[in-house]
Amino acid sequence: MNKQVLILLIFVPTMLFAQKTKKVTSNYKETYYVLKSDKKIQHGEYKKFNFFGNLLVNGYYKFGAKDSIWECFDRNGELISQYDYAKNELVFYNPNVKAINKKYRLIENGNKLDTILSKPPIFLAGDEFFMSEIRFPIIAMEKGISGRVVVFFTVDKFGKTTNYHVETPIGYGMDEEVIRVLKLIPDFWLPGFLNDESVDVEVEFPFNFRNLGVINKK
Repeated sequence: MNKQVLILLIFVPTMLFAQKTKKVTSNYKETYYVLKSDKKIQHGEYKKFNFFGNLLVNGYYKFGAKDSIWECFDRNGELISQYDYAKNELVFYNPNVKAINKKYRLIENGNKLDTILSKPPIFLAGDEFFMSEIRFPIIAMEKGISGRVVVFFTVDKFGKTTNYHVETPIGYGMDEEVIRVLKLIPDFWLPGFLNDESVDVEVEFPFNFRNLGVINKK
C-alpha cells in the first residue's frame, strides 16, 4: 500500500509538469508552443523575428502567462530590454533618447494633465517590433498618398492598453493600420510612474507613411 502511494505521489507531479506541447509557426514571424490538450494556451519558448530573420523577442510562456526573463532586441541584435515576469522586475532597459524628459498626459478622474513622469511608460519590444508588422495600405499606395498618423491610447497603472483613437484622421486605411498593429502588442507595456506610484497615462504614438514605403516612427 505504501509503495502504491509513493508511486502515485511521483507520477502525479510528473504528469503536471511534463505537459505535451505542439510547435506553432505563425504568419507574424513567430514561433511558439501550445498545449496539445488546449491549443489556445501557450506553454514553452516564444520567439519573434523580423523580415530578415533577426530575433526581436525571446521569452517563455507558462500555461498562457509570460514567465521568467523576456528579452527584446533591435534590428542589429542589440539588447533593448530584459524583464523578469516571475519577479515582475525590469532587469535591463536601454531607453529611447526621445523618451527622456518627454511630457505625457496624466489621466486622473477623467481629466488629462501634461506632466513629466518619474518613469515613462515603457514599450519593452521597441520600435523594431512595430516595424516588423506595419503594412502600407494598398489603397494609399495606389493613390500615391502619404502622411503622418498620430494614435493616442491609454497605458493604465497595470500596463494594459485601451482607448485607441486618432484625433485627426488622414484616411486611406493608414489610421486603421497603425491602430491594428498597436493592438497586436498590448502586453509589452510597463506603466508610467509619478512619485513612485503607477498611474494611468495617455501615450501619443506618431508614425509616418511615405508613398511606396514606410519610414521609421518619429
